Amino acid sequence: MGTLKVGLVGIGAQMQQNLIPALLQTPDIEIVGACDTEVANASAIARWIPGIPTADAVSSMLDTVSMDAIVIACPPHLHREISMSAMPRGISVFVERPPCSTLDELRMLVDMARQCGVRTGVGMNQRFARPIRQLRELAASAAFGQTSSIELTHYADQPRHALPGHDCPLRSLLLGQALQSIDLAVTFGGGELAGVRSEVRRHGPGLIVEAECVFSSGATARLVVGTTLRDIEFQMKLTGSTSTTAELDERGNIVVRGAESGSYAEIDSQSSSEFGPGRGGYESELHRFFEACRTRTRFEADFSSLVAAYRIVEAICEADNAADRESDAAAMARKDRRASPSPGAGLGRFQH
Repeated sequence: MGTLKVGLVGIGAQMQQNLIPALLQTPDIEIVGACDTEVANASAIARWIPGIPTADAVSSMLDTVSMDAIVIACPPHLHREISMSAMPRGISVFVERPPCSTLDELRMLVDMARQCGVRTGVGMNQRFARPIRQLRELAASAAFGQTSSIELTHYADQPRHALPGHDCPLRSLLLGQALQSIDLAVTFGGGELAGVRSEVRRHGPGLIVEAECVFSSGATARLVVGTTLRDIEFQMKLTGSTSTTAELDERGNIVVRGAESGSYAEIDSQSSSEFGPGRGGYESELHRFFEACRTRTRFEADFSSLVAAYRIVEAICEADNAADRESDAAAMARKDRRASPSPGAGLGRFQH
């Protein structure tokens, strides 16, 4: 397959600032159409690619423009619907995260992609950023040994309210902000997800989620994610079976400490403007996605690759709902006890 024809949906900030510049660096693709419900946004594509057709409805673009793949970066609650409309037409789909709201919806997307024989991809750009690639190479080395633990901390100030298409602020936090960090836990954990324990704490409109995930490889991932800080904070630490550790911060700096006391090395990664929970890796992920489309092979970050991450999301939400039900039941029991007279009440003191 030669040059791939690509349509774009959602010509907002993410598309303009990150995806289009990366697409323009991707070889052997041709952007053939753009769609946005805001006509001004759709027309903005002319800054990069003059003269291509634009539309204000996805159905119109799909009906009038022939394409091999579509890149979607519109409001997240529309991602699943647009993906489901494109795949039956034989169009491969790359969609920004999150691709959908629930594990059941994700499984529907996985099944449809399999039935339609198309490639799929999700915008997990951090997985493809240079510092993460360097960590993956390190974790695969004999000097590091087998990964035994992963520690991830990811704070921001958004989202603090339920996003469109989500049923609660907690799910919005996990899918809208923390999904990349959860995905990294799965990526480095290896093997199958064996169990999840979690606790959710509320501080006004802010949330802090602590979760421990166990994998069949023997690795344990500990995540702390929340919306209680004004600025983004991201740290990651890996520990290997050779007593080697590797620590990554939000600036993309990696420090590796070896088994020998006091020995360490710094890995030159990239500047802070190129790395972070929402930065870096775009060109690499898109290049690999379109190469998978061209060779009809699997793209690493496809819909099915996120099943374990969504299982973690569902486990955290279910545990929080169960805790709420227990709290409500305990409150109701206390209320009932206060409302019911104690045994012997009103009978006076027993007389001999």
